[in-house]
Amino acid sequence: MAIGLVVTGFVVTGCSLSKGPELSAVNNDSVERAAITSEITVFRSPTCSCCGQWIEHMEAAGFQVKDNTIEDMTAVKEQYGVPANLASCHTTIVDKYVIEGHIPAADVQRLLTEKPDVTGIAVPGMPIGSPGMESGSYVEPYTVFSFLEDGTTAAFAEHS
Repeated sequence: MAIGLVVTGFVVTGCSLSKGPELSAVNNDSVERAAITSEITVFRSPTCSCCGQWIEHMEAAGFQVKDNTIEDMTAVKEQYGVPANLASCHTTIVDKYVIEGHIPAADVQRLLTEKPDVTGIAVPGMPIGSPGMESGSYVEPYTVFSFLEDGTTAAFAEHS
């Protein structure tokens, strides 16, 4: 079942495997539990359709989604410390982490399994081919960044 979950995640996203640490290096049972036991709280604009598609991607990966439509997304991003240069259209909270933008479920699962000492992870903007931004088989290369409270960033995963 864990292999099916990972395969489904990549089929739904249309993304290639991350060039970061391979998901297979992580215990698949832990990855599956991270998704199944994790409720995520998504904050998004009521007019954003790609956010809804990202939510469907996360639900397909086993996450339980609490969907909050809100008019003032700037206030949400400020409240949770999302650096302006990493902003996207929706902000998500899971466990102690901030998830900003169109991040593949596999990267969120990896974050929850590895539990690094970061504030969160983010995909700035809305790259074509990222979950919720699919456009056929075209995938614009993009980076998932980790970030700290002070705004320091590092590459978490690469997608192409």
